[in-house]
Amino acid sequence: MTTSDTTRFGELLQQYRRRARLTQTELSGFSTVSVRAIRNLELGQARNPRRETVRLLVDALRLGGAQRAALQLAAGLEADDTAFLDLPALPALAARRPHGRDAELELLLDRLTGPDGGRYVGIGGLAGVGKTRLALAVAHALGTPEPTGPTGAGAMPTLWLSVRRLLDPVDRRVPDDLTVPPVVWLEGLLTRNGAAYGEAARLIGDRPVLLVVDGNDRGEVARDTLEALLADCRNLRVLETSRVPGPRPADFRVALRPLPTPTLTSVDGLHGALADPALRVLVDRITDLQPDFRLDPGNVGTLLELCARLDGLPRALEAAASWLPLCSPAEITRLARAEPHVAAGPADAGPGADWVTEALDDALEDLSPARRTLLRRLADWDVPWTMEQVVTASGTGRAEVASAVDSFLRRGLIRRLPSAHLVVFGVLHIVRASLRARTPHVEPIHPIHPIDHSERTEERHSDGTGFGRTARGRGQVAGLLGGRAGRGNAA
Repeated sequence: MTTSDTTRFGELLQQYRRRARLTQTELSGFSTVSVRAIRNLELGQARNPRRETVRLLVDALRLGGAQRAALQLAAGLEADDTAFLDLPALPALAARRPHGRDAELELLLDRLTGPDGGRYVGIGGLAGVGKTRLALAVAHALGTPEPTGPTGAGAMPTLWLSVRRLLDPVDRRVPDDLTVPPVVWLEGLLTRNGAAYGEAARLIGDRPVLLVVDGNDRGEVARDTLEALLADCRNLRVLETSRVPGPRPADFRVALRPLPTPTLTSVDGLHGALADPALRVLVDRITDLQPDFRLDPGNVGTLLELCARLDGLPRALEAAASWLPLCSPAEITRLARAEPHVAAGPADAGPGADWVTEALDDALEDLSPARRTLLRRLADWDVPWTMEQVVTASGTGRAEVASAVDSFLRRGLIRRLPSAHLVVFGVLHIVRASLRARTPHVEPIHPIHPIDHSERTEERHSDGTGFGRTARGRGQVAGLLGGRAGRGNAA
């Protein structure tokens, strides 16, 4: 038993009584608890109400699982098993598969449910890449009640624990649908040290349950706690999202990359553009805000470029869409060319609400000063590069360069770019602009020239996005958009 919160208990009891349209006298008659005791409880004058008193009150008020658990927890009691019968329903968004993530979704489901899979699975990646959205899709798929679903045995309920809500109780990124008393209570249990997880293990028991620990970037929910839960709850599955793989390796981890960025030379007309996942994320959000919006040959080139300038990061694309009621697609795309880290922030966020800077701070946190400097220097290279070019230009050994590039890739700071024969990389436009803004001047390393491919690929363009000023590129733009949009979208 924990110490009761008498003020909270009184507020809840009064709220539930009034919602039931009962007076204190009427509630006393239904519950057999005296009017004086009910009055003292509502005024916060009675400490540590007895379990039997609480049971009589919740039965008389006919409270459901979440409300019952809330009253029990405010009384300093353990929530009973009815709390588990009213777990939060996943938001409607969970039923929509995230664009471009089919392979990752199927892989995670296979790992969580297959005979050779793991019970502890992780999703890592830069903030804004869509980890929470993918976890919602996994939870929805496992919660599908069809016997032929991925679990093979019907629905698996989800306990969704948001570390972000623990750090900021009013964080708007946490859907209200996922905030109910039993879950908030479990969050408190699982972030304590020692054996506090035991009550959570008792509640879960042998039920088939998916525990999502979302945003566990710094191990607020410790690996030891999760392993102890898995040991005690044999049908439990854990899905953890975090910014980078840390010292708590999961049984299996997906490193989520930004969506592939489209180019005008890589799509097959308007129909091909509509099939591109990054553009679908952008258009879906625009349509939510402007139901009369239509993608057409006059705007598709501009929006394709916007997707590329924002690196295919779903959160950045959705934020950019919020600007479009205020300015034209061409204007927001011009902003994304010059300041992609600004265009990636929602228009209504206001000063100081810069998620890109926060994401970059998190990704750089445990990088050595030497690697931070190297990344900043690479941000000055406006063309794709290979590891061999970094070795030559920096004078650093191959082993160290390989390790540094791998650490940048795992944190989502750079991306591998499409190439026919070489393995080439580029710093994300958003990361590049943010690094340049915070560190305007660094000692340069030798510049490099665009890679000379034997086949003409997008990397030959001046900025790696496929929107360079080449005669061949302009011709393809004109062919796709009839010339007008092509001239307006060459970078």
